[in-house]
Amino acid sequence: MVFFQLLICVYVSFLIWDWWTIIKNDKSQWTPWVVFLACAIVFMPGMYKNSLYFPFVLYTFVFTLIVQGIQWLRKKRVSFWMLLLCALSALSYTVYGAFHFQERIEMKYSLETEKKVKPTRVLFFSDLHYPNGMDIGSLEVLVSKMAQTDPDIVLIGGDMTDEQTSKKDMEQCIHALKTLSKTADVFYIYGNHDLQPKIWNKKFTQSEYESNLKKANIHILNDQIAESHGMVIAGRSDYSLKRKDRISVETLLKSVPKSQFTILVDHQPIQTQEVMDSGKVDLMISGHTHNGQLYPFGYLMDLYWNVDLRYGLQDRGELTAITSSGVNGWGFPARTMGSSEFVVIDIQEK
Repeated sequence: MVFFQLLICVYVSFLIWDWWTIIKNDKSQWTPWVVFLACAIVFMPGMYKNSLYFPFVLYTFVFTLIVQGIQWLRKKRVSFWMLLLCALSALSYTVYGAFHFQERIEMKYSLETEKKVKPTRVLFFSDLHYPNGMDIGSLEVLVSKMAQTDPDIVLIGGDMTDEQTSKKDMEQCIHALKTLSKTADVFYIYGNHDLQPKIWNKKFTQSEYESNLKKANIHILNDQIAESHGMVIAGRSDYSLKRKDRISVETLLKSVPKSQFTILVDHQPIQTQEVMDSGKVDLMISGHTHNGQLYPFGYLMDLYWNVDLRYGLQDRGELTAITSSGVNGWGFPARTMGSSEFVVIDIQEK
């Protein structure tokens, strides 16, 4: 988190200097210190990552570099009007991202197994990050939309809240989700943001958080297993919260027979080989990646060793792995890569 913030400060500072240099050369009659001050006022708010200003400044930076690259190849100078075009393009793309962020869709998968199961519908969603880009009204609409899928099992894959969530927001969010437990078994696993681990002024305690979850009939699985509709539901503790302290998949599933259909929920799509080696997991579901959230930066995740599957479905022998892009997003309420989604999986016997 600290490294990410430092990176933001570096590129915003570079953008301010870059624009100042270009404008000073193109508009030599303008007072340099006034130009510098204007650039700083325009772009410095982009260092605050929890607003739409962040992607606007980021895309302004990217488009400026692209234009500079083109002009360098043409051996021509970048002009002031080109910078304005970069800013206008960045603004347009950010506005698109803000509207697209709010379009939360249903992603469907069907799964057949040779194991003995009765037809079961699983609803999975992760990365709500409430209240980023949402209010109680839009959350209730989303919950109603998810409830209409008529699930038998609901799995909440972590990051329901984050560092910006107040105690009131947390209580409001969990209370709204209580609707899902009226018709289905609801299970929850921790994400890397839920307990606000990276800030000193936490808005709520773990006991307050878990107390609200229990009141809403949401069952917490933290390196624990449960059974629902004849299936085993295994919930792992989040890797970034426990790392070496979380128990292995083999230990977690020690008492589970191979003949029983098993769903493993892990907030981060990692250590898939360990899951496969256990020989007991049929379906692994994760979130965390947001499918990158901002294009084209999401593709960098494909190079990140600690993410096995950025997005989608992948068959790995007897294991099916699904990574969702998340029903919302972290930090800034914009999405230009992938879609905000909740996942519905129909499981039946062959």
